[in-house]
This record gives sequence, C-alpha cells and structure tokens, in this order.
Amino acid sequence: MTMKTILTAAMVSILGFLANSQTILKGPYLLYPNDNTKMTVMWQSDAFTNSVIYWDTTLNYGNSSSVTEFGNDHQFKYIIQNLIPAQKYFYKVECGTDIKTGSFMAAPDSNAKDVSFYIYGDTRSHPENQNTVTERILSEINNDPASQTFCIFTGDCVTRGNVESNWQNEYFNSSYLNNEKLKSMLPYLIARGNHENDGANSSIGNATVFYKYWPYTFVDGSTDGDNMYYSFDYGSVHVAVVDQYDNGSYNPAELSSVQLAWLQNDLASSDKTWKFILLHEPGWSAKYTVKAEHGNNADVQSNIQPLCTQNNVKAVFAGHNHYYAHCKVDSVNHFTLGGGGAPLYTPSNTSGGVLVYAESTFHFMKVQIHDNNATLTAIRPDGSVIETTNLHMPTSGVSSNIINKIKVYPNPSNGIFSVQILSLSNADLYIYDMFGRKILKKKLTSKTNNIDISNFKEGVYLMSVKINDQIIQKKLVLK
Repeated sequence: MTMKTILTAAMVSILGFLANSQTILKGPYLLYPNDNTKMTVMWQSDAFTNSVIYWDTTLNYGNSSSVTEFGNDHQFKYIIQNLIPAQKYFYKVECGTDIKTGSFMAAPDSNAKDVSFYIYGDTRSHPENQNTVTERILSEINNDPASQTFCIFTGDCVTRGNVESNWQNEYFNSSYLNNEKLKSMLPYLIARGNHENDGANSSIGNATVFYKYWPYTFVDGSTDGDNMYYSFDYGSVHVAVVDQYDNGSYNPAELSSVQLAWLQNDLASSDKTWKFILLHEPGWSAKYTVKAEHGNNADVQSNIQPLCTQNNVKAVFAGHNHYYAHCKVDSVNHFTLGGGGAPLYTPSNTSGGVLVYAESTFHFMKVQIHDNNATLTAIRPDGSVIETTNLHMPTSGVSSNIINKIKVYPNPSNGIFSVQILSLSNADLYIYDMFGRKILKKKLTSKTNNIDISNFKEGVYLMSVKINDQIIQKKLVLK
C-alpha cells in the first residue's frame, strides 16, 4: 500500500468520524409559521454534517426526513406539515451522534375560543436568571398541558445582538436546561428590541444575526434584519408584532409611516375577538430610579394608542424596563414585562396617574382566554402571583342587524357625510385617519347627523360608532 493510499484512507476515516460526532449547538427550537397545519423546527451544529428529524403523535416517531444544512453556518430548518390542529406532537433530531428531543402543540382551529399563552422578555446577559423564569413556565405547562401553545417575547434577547457569541452564551446556552427545554416546546414570536441591533463596541446596525436565528416572514419580505414587523393568528387571538426600530436607529423609537399604515390596516382587517400588540418600548410604564430613565414612548402614546381604542385592542405588551408594570389608559392595558433575567430596575411608580401597579421582580405573564373573557396573570419564578387582570370583550362580533342600523351617505363625498342611526342609544362617533390619529369625536344626539371633514386631505378614513357596548366601523372616502 502506498503512502498516498494510507493518507487518503486516514483522511476518509477522520472525516467519517467528524461527520458522526457533531454537537447540536442551538436548539432544536420552534417557529410558528402562522398556519395550524405546520410547525418549523430549527437547530445548528458545530460542524458540517447531515441531520435527520423524526416526528409523530407518539414517541414511536413514525415519520422522518433527512435535512441538509442551509446558509453558511451549519444551520438546519425543517417545516413539519399536514398537522392536525390542536394535536400534540413529539419530535427528535439526530445530528451525528447527538440526539435531542422536543414536543409541541399544533395551533387550534381558527374559531377556537379557548387559548392560553405566555409572555416574557429582556433576558440579555443573565441566562441563569432566565432559567428560573422558564422553570416556572415549564411547571405551569406541566400542570396545565393545554397551555403548551406559544410564547411571545418582548425583545432584548441578548446584550449585543450582532455578536454571534452572545447568542450562544446568553440565549442558546445548553447549560441552562430549562431555557433550552422551553424553546423546544413553545414557538417563540419575538419583537425586535434595541439590543438586537447592538454590535461590538456598541456599534448600531440592522438585526442581521437576530434574523439569522429567527427568520420570521415579515410583511415587506425583509431578510436583512430591518423592517421586522409581522402579525399572526392563533385561535381567537390576533397579535401584531411591531418593530420600533425600522427607522434604522434607537432614537427616536417610532414606527415609520409605512409601518403605521400597515398596523392600522392589520388591526382593522382582523376579525379575531382578541387583538394584542407586542413591542419593545412601552408607551406607559413606571420609569425607574437608577441610571438614565427609559421614559414613556411618545410614539406609542400619540400613534399606537389611538389604533388600540379604535380597534378594540385590550392590551399592549412591552419590555425595555426591567421590572413589572401595569398602566391603564382609557380601556387599553399597557404591560411592561421586562423581568426575564436582565438586571432589575427599581420602578419609581410615576406614570401620569395611569399606573395600576409596578414591582421590581423577575416574572412572566400567563394569558388565559375563554370565549369573551381573558385572565392575565403576572407570576414570579417561585409561583406567587404579582397581579391578576381580568378583561372582558363585550361581543365577539357585531350582528348584521346592528350594522344595518347605521347608514352613511353620500360615500364617497367631498367631506360632508350624513350619518343616520335608526335606533339611537348612547352613540359616540369617532373618525380616524389611516394612521390611527383621531380627527373627530362627536356625541350623536339625533337620528340624522352631519359630519364635516372637508378640511382634511383626500383619502380613506375610518368611522367608529360605539352604541352601548358594541362598536361598528365603516370606511369613509373623501374625494
């Protein structure tokens, strides 16, 4: 045997060994593709290899598929399809000699009225603290298996989102078993936080590494770590996930006119009973007394809050401040859920008279919806309850006979509309532009009322009439 033949055989042997001794660095973890017949499973290995994924409704794993790498960093992605809605599935991933398992619940039917889910965020530099939060969520799921659904995350997963090592050390660190297990059981739906943009030496850029590991389908098709806004449905729930940094910087944290128009249309178009907004910087919080304060976000107050009242959004979930806070403005609850593990702040309990409660503690929120009622429970890692908020949605829809009691003419018009209400009873009228800004409020005191918006620009406006506990919306066209 020649020396060349010996070396070649040795090389093949080494390569064969390496191909069978890979380690799964990240995952497996789940992404929800907004489809109750699908679930996306992702993972990453430490070197080149092929993988196999197995899945089924039992631990017999009757289905399997080989999966090849994508990208340039040993990542894998597989979309399990043809799922039965609301059915639990088990899966395992073989990557070389490394094997990891997980499970998930397929999303329910679109008309399902009972839905539970979890919320937390701002984990950043302390995975050990996050591990106590996720341990309690796992305990909740163990005691309430129907709550193995999804988790929405308020942002700031890691300290420097554009530094690869931060993701491995802080967010996907396999030493913290609870963190790893929860991500293998619940799909995470995340809003970009300011730390997702951070690079080495505090440089600021798009959240490209964040997108690498969380390749959601964004509204404008973005794949460069910018314009990261999207929405999804889950049973009777609709969640709009907002990107407050789509202007390419931290300051000001506000939505572009394009995203604001999308949000208005997204909320108005949804027929779900429960509509929520997920973002990072809260419109109302408790501030805090150490370092520089994260003040209330003016864009949320001026532009997003009107969309909430206009579209029956009962709650906005945020993070950014590392504590729990609950504020209520009009009928909208603003929750700060930044106690996922990052160093805690001390709330100063000042938020313009709208603060309900605040506390410096690690925590998460469990949302339980039954038909038109929702219970939102903020929970500490030891299982004790911080606060419980009960919400009620008066109606799951507006009957056609109620809608037909309101007539608007002419429509389109030059700005003068007649609004006729066939049965008048405690009626209030609001008109919003397509950015959600309220331009007119009027108490309707007669069966026929003239509305004048001729001083405004041509375009489409939204009229919202509240009669007792029901809201009827109609579009007005000003030409």
